[in-house]
Amino acid sequence: MAVEYVSRVPRPPLDGLIDDLYYLEGTPPYARLMLPPAPTALLIVNLGAPFRIRGGADLETAEYADGCVVTMPTRAWDFGYPRQTRSVGVHFKPWGLAPFLPMPAAELCDRPVTLEQVWGRSAVAELRERLALADGPGEMLTLLEEELLRRQRETTGLGLSVMRAA
Repeated sequence: MAVEYVSRVPRPPLDGLIDDLYYLEGTPPYARLMLPPAPTALLIVNLGAPFRIRGGADLETAEYADGCVVTMPTRAWDFGYPRQTRSVGVHFKPWGLAPFLPMPAAELCDRPVTLEQVWGRSAVAELRERLALADGPGEMLTLLEEELLRRQRETTGLGLSVMRAA
């Protein structure tokens, strides 16, 4: 089976914080990626076998069964796919992850964390169940978008407004 990748830009107001929502399923053409530092964040809801990440200064690789959050990494990090993968995720714009976290994003710098650590076990289990029962990638992306809209909150401190240039 090849990899199926479906991507779409979310509707406002999420489009100011998020580059795209995506669905990924199949056999990746590569088992491992070395990803460079980047000014953006990533959130993945895993619906398949665990993937493995070695982030920042970590010496050991950790498994992520439910999903993960990676904030703006300042160091290269390793991402390992299982033989078959299935997930939905979010590619955030710079600073776009902040309104979806219960803690400052800087606390997670160079430290990938499980989705459960960010949103809690029961919330993540319920979201994963709804996504698994969805009727195809389009419905899955809509469910993820609705969850993000529900979780979006005002951020304090920086007074940043993320806008798209005309």
